[in-house]
Amino acid sequence: MPRYFFDINICGNSALDREGVVLANDEAARLAVASVLHDVALATLPSGRAQVFVATVRSHERGALFRTTMTLATERVGAAALIA
Repeated sequence: MPRYFFDINICGNSALDREGVVLANDEAARLAVASVLHDVALATLPSGRAQVFVATVRSHERGALFRTTMTLATERVGAAALIA
C-alpha cells in the first residue's frame, strides 16, 4: 500500500510531513486529509482572526497529488457584534 504525506500550511507557516501514513489509495488519502485539517484547526483555535489551513497530499513516487484548503473565521453577529 502507498505512503502519503500531508504537508501543512497555516497562515503562511509550513510544516513538511516527513513520516507519512500508509493508506489504501488516493481516495483514502483524500478522505483522511479532512480529518487532518480538522485536528490541526482544533489545536490552533483562532484568536478572532481568520485562519487558512492548507494540506498538500503527496507521495514519493508521484509528488503532489492534491491540495485541500480550509478557512476558519469567527465573527460576532447579532447582539454580540454590538458588545465588541
